[in-house]
Formats: sequence, C-alpha cells, structure tokens
Amino acid sequence: MTAVAVPAPVRPRRSGPRDGAVVALSRVLAGAAVVAGVGVLPWLSQRSPELAVLRARSAEQEATPAALASIRAELGLDAGPWVVVGRWLSGVATGDLGTSWASGAPVLGSVLSGLGVSLTLVGFALVVAALVAAVLVVPALRRGVRGARAGTAGARARPAPR
Repeated sequence: MTAVAVPAPVRPRRSGPRDGAVVALSRVLAGAAVVAGVGVLPWLSQRSPELAVLRARSAEQEATPAALASIRAELGLDAGPWVVVGRWLSGVATGDLGTSWASGAPVLGSVLSGLGVSLTLVGFALVVAALVAAVLVVPALRRGVRGARAGTAGARARPAPR
C-alpha cells in the first residue's frame, strides 16, 4: 500500500467588522475620485469652463471677455480645478450640493426628484424580476411537492475505479 498525502482542509476566512470598514472606505474614496475626475474634466479638455457655463445658460449670448470674466469671478474658476472641486466637496459634507450653473436653482432638489424616479423604476424592476423568477420556479416546486425526481444535467459522483 502506498501512502497518499491528503491536503489539510481549508478553513473559510471569516469576515469581521474591519473588512466592512475597509470596503466602505474604499467605496467612498472611489466615489470621491470619480467626482474629482468629473470636476476637472473642463480643464483637462483644454476648453474654457466659463465658456461651457455661458453656453449652458444662454446659447445666444456672445462670449465677450467681460461676460467670461464675470462668470469666472462668480464661480471662482480662477482658483483652479482642485480648489473648485475641494470647495464643492466641503459643501457636500455639510449637505449643500451647490447650485446649477444653468438654472441657478439648488441642485439638491433636482437630485431628489431624479432619485424618486430612479427608486420607482427600481421598485418596478424588482416586481418584474420576482414575477419572472416565480414563473420559472413554480414548475420545479410542483414536481418537488409531488415527489417527482428531476433529472440532473451535471455529472453524478461515482467512486473511482480501483
């Protein structure tokens, strides 16, 4: 008889509260990186951010140096992209999402109305998914209640030949 080495059983790693904190922190940092990246896009595109704001507010208004300087001063764009994004993030931390460049209305109201629409859509999608799952599962449940054995598509375990 030959001795066969049997590997030791691998114990599953248990997750603790520290793992949850690491995941939460990584998600917050990833979200902040995405927001910062989007915030600096006008500067990265080598286009004038104040011109983009002017076009969003009124496509017909001429882009005079005085109009662009007014928008630059109003929004504090002279400070640079990182300062602008930092100011916005500090406002977010206090619950102020800022004001829309185009309409001048608070952004929080628009976000909440969009969130309401999104949550309604998610709710209906969950209902449809539950109905589809029920339609797919009911036949198998009926067979199980009646005691019928379902065939398996996978391989069955058999003892190894000696």
